This record gives sequence, C-alpha cells and structure tokens, in this order.
Amino acid sequence: MPPGIVAALIAEARLLTKGPIAPGGFTALPEGALLFFSGIGPHRGRLAAQTLLAKGATALVSWGCAGGLLPGLSPGSLILPERILAADQSVYPADPPWHQRMSSRLKGYVDPHGGVLAESTIVLTSSLEKAALLRRTGAVAADMESASIARVAKEAGIPFMAIRAVTDGAEMDLCRSALDSIDEFGRIRPLKLLSGLARHPVEFLALVRMGRSFRAAEATLAKVVLRAGSYLLCP
Repeated sequence: MPPGIVAALIAEARLLTKGPIAPGGFTALPEGALLFFSGIGPHRGRLAAQTLLAKGATALVSWGCAGGLLPGLSPGSLILPERILAADQSVYPADPPWHQRMSSRLKGYVDPHGGVLAESTIVLTSSLEKAALLRRTGAVAADMESASIARVAKEAGIPFMAIRAVTDGAEMDLCRSALDSIDEFGRIRPLKLLSGLARHPVEFLALVRMGRSFRAAEATLAKVVLRAGSYLLCP
C-alpha cells in the first residue's frame, strides 16, 4: 500500500509532480505514493493526513520548507528531524529505520541536519520571533504542518518522517508585502504584491532575498528527489 506525502505549497508539490493537482486535493505519483496538496497550517495538515489514511496510505511524509531557528543555518539547508515538537509540547519521533536510511542515502550529497523540528502556529516573520521559539524549544527549524501530520501517524500506528529545507535563516526578516500577497496554498496574487510594494518600497530588497532563499530551498528538495528515489517512499 502507498505512503502519503503532504505538501502545503504549490511549489513544494510541483517538485514531486508536474501533473494536475487541485488545492486541497491529491494525486497518485508514478512510484505509487499519494501526494496531497494541503495548504498552509496545522488544521490543513491534519486533514490532509487523515484523507491520505482514508485513501490507503501506510506511512506519512511531511514535505516542503521550514524556517530556520538555529543561527548560521543557511537557506537551502536540509532538515531531517529525529523528533517533532508540537506547540502543546507533545513529541513525535520520526521512524528510526526510515530516517537512518534516508540520512545515509543523502550524506555527502545533501548533508542533512537532524535534531528537533518545532511546530509554529503562526508564520514567523522576524528574527525576534524565531529567536524566541529557539529559546523555548531548542529546535533547529520550525514549520506549521509537520506536528499535526506526525500526530495523525502516531494515532494510526504508522511510520512518519519529515523532509524540510530551510527557506529563511534565523537572522532573516520576511517581506510583509510578499506574505500578505500569498494565499493559503502558496499562490501569489501579483496585484496585491505590487500594491504592497508601492506602499512600502523599502521592502523590495527583502522580497529579493526571500525569492533567492526560496529557490535555494527548492533546489535542495529537488536534489533529495533525485538522490533519494525509493528511499523517500519506502519506510
């Protein structure tokens, strides 16, 4: 039976399939896995994981991007966490054999960082917010979906793993106009972006940095797909 992969953003999903996939929908990948394009946030991550289970998934992968919390962790750094720390302090481990196989497969090609991936219930827009979460959790990075997906996997008694690439480092503040122009599925509304930049032109350089950082994360995830092959899909 197939594993299920949850991607919150359209750009994350497109790294795994070029075929049609609707927001809040899923598609079967050629290798047999099921990919769900969930949208952003813990609630959508949980619904995606539950839907994949109902469709027959026998393992769950949280796939995509994360914000860096550890100083010095650059955009494009790969995070393969051993543990997910939820906002309620629950801890969910990645499946140890699966994690070890993936780490060994990628070592020397895209060297992964382990440790803890923390849940954030909001988008972390500033270095101050990231530093505060680092102090509370000791995590190397944070995202909004992995904890809810891991919780569903634990309740179902099936393997789980998170594969995340850092988009914005701990020291990086995000462009507010860009964030305000992105919908819940990661799609940019160009007119809203242009309107925001017109009101706040000083944010243009932050937008350029965000774009460069996101492309670095995408490049890392693309390397994972090329290198990992069936290791990504087989717990």
